[in-house]
Amino acid sequence: MMAKKIAFIVLGFLVGIAFDMVPHAVEVVAKSNVCRESCSNSLKIVSVVIYAILPIAWAGLLGIVIGKPRAQRILFISALFSLLIMAVLTWFLYKQQHP
Repeated sequence: MMAKKIAFIVLGFLVGIAFDMVPHAVEVVAKSNVCRESCSNSLKIVSVVIYAILPIAWAGLLGIVIGKPRAQRILFISALFSLLIMAVLTWFLYKQQHP
């Protein structure tokens, strides 16, 4: 049972990392670029915090909700929320690069 829970935590961490790749995917698909080193310090801090929290949150989420009655709904809403966060971050990174 514990090995299964650890496997879901690792899977959640990987899902969080996949959501962290959204800005890069937008860059590739849109053939555009977002700011990296040229961002303001506050935007750099916010993006690093989001990049760090998302995998940890998904690891905890999968570790907690798997096996619960409404796990599918919770995961779906969490995925939409994660996509929204990353879309907003990507938009801010793009607007910083292209004022």
